[in-house]
Formats: sequence, structure tokens, C-alpha cells
Amino acid sequence: MLAEAARSLGLEKIINYGGDGWDYDTVTAFDSHGRTWIMRAARRADVVPLLMRENAILPHLQIGLLTPKPEKFGALENGFPCAAYQFIPATESSAETISAEATHLAKALHRLHTTPKEIWVNHVPSSPSWLDRTREQLEVTAAHVTWPTHILAKWREILDLDQLWASQPVLCHGDLGPPHLLSLDGHLVGMIDFSDMQYAPASVDFGDLLTAFGKEAMLRVLISYAALSGSNLETLLAASYGYRELGPMFTAFHGINVGQPEFIEEGLARALEIFEPR
Repeated sequence: MLAEAARSLGLEKIINYGGDGWDYDTVTAFDSHGRTWIMRAARRADVVPLLMRENAILPHLQIGLLTPKPEKFGALENGFPCAAYQFIPATESSAETISAEATHLAKALHRLHTTPKEIWVNHVPSSPSWLDRTREQLEVTAAHVTWPTHILAKWREILDLDQLWASQPVLCHGDLGPPHLLSLDGHLVGMIDFSDMQYAPASVDFGDLLTAFGKEAMLRVLISYAALSGSNLETLLAASYGYRELGPMFTAFHGINVGQPEFIEEGLARALEIFEPR
């Protein structure tokens, strides 16, 4: 099914098949001119609008890093859409690269966060608010997962700290980790997989950087970003740590949402690591 969809887009020579995170199947292939493409196809019905959203926004996104620009569009036999963009020749980033390229990433994030609203407003919901959505997700997980009482209480306490979440929401990437920040020869060159774009506090992206790359790398980016954006550094730092602590809940919510218990188990294990370290 994937091969047929790729060939219908003119991608005749398939190099390999793979997966992109939790939501997509991928095909890497050459076109008739020898150019390399990545075709992404939605795995589930709930992913379809995310792919369509990327197709609408990414062609207009300018953040000073290479980003996917969907150019070829098709569908699988099951009707799910697929889209292909030219391969970005780079590999996932390390914490050392993020630290060294902190100013570059800070500028890219500032450009992303200040993307003109007309580019995304019809595709990324701004209501309900991030805080209301997160509180609702927490209560959904509380009904399905046997969280330790003190962890639930801590999460509710974090979400009740209004001063942490009072900043103007921005367009966030929503999943900044090593596979989605690309480097070449030690230099940050690209940002990919914008499926989790959301209108949310900037701390969402910094909380993800903290989880993925550690405190030192995240701090270097955060300090540069605060200087560019005029954000309050202490508040943004505290909110970033708060978001990181909420991370296991989001993982469990995803598991509930898609009916995959392994994500619930992962969320529970990560929560225990954060709140009950050995």
C-alpha cells in the first residue's frame, strides 16, 4: 500500500520504509531525477487532520532552519492522505550540538513563535486554552491510570500556578527532541515533524528541550531566547520545568487516546522516575 502510494507520486525507487514517531509511516525514495524524498502517511484517522494541517502551514513557515516543504500529495488505498517533501540531508542532534548552537536555535524558535497568525490561525485551534486542555487531559488520565496520589496532587498544583502559564500563547512545535532537530557537521540545520504544533506557552518547547537534551543545553537556548523575546527568564524557566514534570501525563493520555497501553505504562514509569528518584 505504501509502495503504490509512493510510486503514484513519481517516487519510483524505494530506499526504505520506516516510521515517524507515533503517528506516521514513512517511505524514503528517489524520483526520476535522483532526488531523495520522504513520504509520510497517516497511520490512524485521528492523524489525518494533523497531516493536512502540516500541508497547509509548512510551505509558508520561515524560521531560519530547513523545514519540510510538502510538494507531492496523494492517498493510500484506505483513503488516508500522504505527502512527500525533499529529504533534508542531516542527522538528529546531540545535546552538545544544541548547546553549541543555542543562539541559532533560540532565533529559530523565536521566529516560529512569532509566525504571522494568518499563516496558522485557520489550522491550529486557539480554544480551549492550553491550560484548560491540559487540565482536562489530566482528569482523563486520572480516571484511567492509577497514579500515586502525591503525583496527581503535584500535577494539579503545577497547573494551579497561574503565574507560570500567564504568558501570551505562541505557535509551538510541540515535540522538540533529537529526531526533530537536525544537524550536519556539528551545526543545527533543520527542524522537522510539526504534527504536534499547538497554540501554547513557549515553555512547552523549552520543557521538551529540557527532557530531550538536559538542563545545560536547554538553559543556553532559553537565555538567548529570553534576550530576543523580552520574556521573563525566571518565569519561563520555572514553567519549562513545570511542563517537563507534566510530560508523563501527556504520554499516558496519548496511550488512552489511541488505545495503546504501552504508552500508559511508559507514562507511569516516567512519572515515578521524576517524582520518586532512586
